[in-house]
Amino acid sequence: MNNPFSGGFLDRLKGKGTGTDKIDESKLRSLASQVKKSDFEDEAKLRQIIKTLAAMSGKQLTSEKEDKIIEMFYNQEINIHDMSSLTKLLK
Repeated sequence: MNNPFSGGFLDRLKGKGTGTDKIDESKLRSLASQVKKSDFEDEAKLRQIIKTLAAMSGKQLTSEKEDKIIEMFYNQEINIHDMSSLTKLLK
């Protein structure tokens, strides 16, 4: 299965959080291995991925921010092969 997340994106997410909020690399890799390109075309699945990433990074995600991220995906402002723009939104 092709992983839609770049290695650089996973590395940047691994560095997020501190102490007990630090992202567990095995959980992050597990999530990445389960995601398919088609998941980004299904809004419910995309929302779940975004919520999971936010939770893994220890960030609160408002419904407004979630909607903005979804809109950015649909407007192709977030490239699924280079997720640095999503990483910035989760800071």
